[in-house]
Amino acid sequence: MSTNKRVGQILREVREEKNLSVKDVSRDTNIAIKFVIALENEDYAQFPAETFTIGFLKNYSDYLKLDTAGMMNLYRGEQLVESQQPLEELTKPTVKMIALELKSNKLLPIGIILGVCLAVFLVIFFSDSGDSSSSTTDPSTTTETQETPNPVNPSAIPDISYIQQSVPENSSVPFTLTPEQGFKFSVNNQQCKIFIKGVRKVDGENFATIGFNIFPEKKVYTFDSKVGTESVLSYNNPELTSLRREIKIVTQAVTDNSAKIMVRLSGEAKPDSNNKPIGDVPIQVTLYFTRSSYVEFIIDGQTGERGLVSSGETKQLEARDRLEIKVGDGGAVEMIQNGKEKVRLGRPGRLAKKIFLKAPSPYDNTQFIIRELGE
Repeated sequence: MSTNKRVGQILREVREEKNLSVKDVSRDTNIAIKFVIALENEDYAQFPAETFTIGFLKNYSDYLKLDTAGMMNLYRGEQLVESQQPLEELTKPTVKMIALELKSNKLLPIGIILGVCLAVFLVIFFSDSGDSSSSTTDPSTTTETQETPNPVNPSAIPDISYIQQSVPENSSVPFTLTPEQGFKFSVNNQQCKIFIKGVRKVDGENFATIGFNIFPEKKVYTFDSKVGTESVLSYNNPELTSLRREIKIVTQAVTDNSAKIMVRLSGEAKPDSNNKPIGDVPIQVTLYFTRSSYVEFIIDGQTGERGLVSSGETKQLEARDRLEIKVGDGGAVEMIQNGKEKVRLGRPGRLAKKIFLKAPSPYDNTQFIIRELGE
């Protein structure tokens, strides 16, 4: 999506072009009026967390029949700019050197200062345009040969920022890995992290070394990839036997210190991935989605999944000691907990939260019961 307009402006203008009121949008999407207004005003502080902002923005964009992927890229770009994160690592020394020059010479004529500022803008603009064009490699051109993975790297997981991302079924999700930023995502209720460990050049071509970790393991699995290759992370690999689902990774772009990859869940779940924990009966919850809604699951203290779940999907959750469920639209979900009667999770259009805890039985200290907390 190539536009000089901001996210809120696009939403408001398209809504008005379709002769829709804020109330119409709220009624048709089950997004509260205050959140519709907050999206159009870009007042993201109104949302309980950025994950809800993203979920509602996707719903609103789909409803208006916009390019949802383009809107999400525009939103993320605005957030990066406003948080003063660099668009390209390459522009850092250029901007810094010019800023120092301006600071050291306060007597420069105003015309020269304005000219320098314009030059900085053009450098950033064209750097960004170049990166965008290099990041749009057609996945259909990827080779089918799989990279030969490196053995497990025992080094520690890097202490960087990890963005929580949802990877829906039958969808490829783009991740841009940098030295400062990785991603974490759920694979069949299993928390995984992926990050870049370095880039090396071979015969003029960049190869990214990518690290992958499965919680709660400490080891880091690494593999090399270049533009156009597909790598498969599989539980059939002796180094990834704990992985519950195959993951396909297509590398679309590699710069001197970053990589853009497409992540997709592949194939069936590992045959024994749904085995019950040893000992007591686990906390088991099945969720049936009658409408699309944004969700967040925390399983035994770890984020299991966070993202938009489509209408008609079913989620089966299992925890040993504690399960937290947060749903943006409580009326969109029906729940069965440990074989009990199916119930509606909450009120339509309202945030619903449930917490299930395993606790000792007050009548028999050798047994456990499952307690429910919620609103």
